[in-house]
Order: sequence, then structure tokens, then C-alpha cells
Amino acid sequence: MPKPEGRPSARTRPREVPPAHRRASRTEEELTEEEIRAIEEGREDHRAGRNFTLAEIKREFGIDS
Repeated sequence: MPKPEGRPSARTRPREVPPAHRRASRTEEELTEEEIRAIEEGREDHRAGRNFTLAEIKREFGIDS
């Protein structure tokens, strides 16, 4: 059955999307060798399909929650 023309059956609001925040990232020249190596290892893990839980990462780095 076709809808009658005119007012919509329910009140609707247009969706508002806030603008994206710029990330304060450093350029590759500002990264240390250790940081670059960690990024590259993370990319390799991702490509290989290896995923780690936050608990595993905290345990590896000795971070207490």
C-alpha cells in the first residue's frame, strides 16, 4: 500500500556528524628507532592475522591495571 503524500508518519531529525579531530601525530623523522620498529612489527602482526588482547599487551609491557 503506498504511503500518502505529505507529512512523514514519525518525526525525524537530520543526522549530524561532528567533524573529525585531527590527530596529533609525529612525522617519521620525529620517531625513535625503537618506535619505528614497534610500528613495523605491529603491521607485520596485523598482516599475518595475529591479534592480541589488551590484557596480553599489558602483561607483555608490564603495565598494571
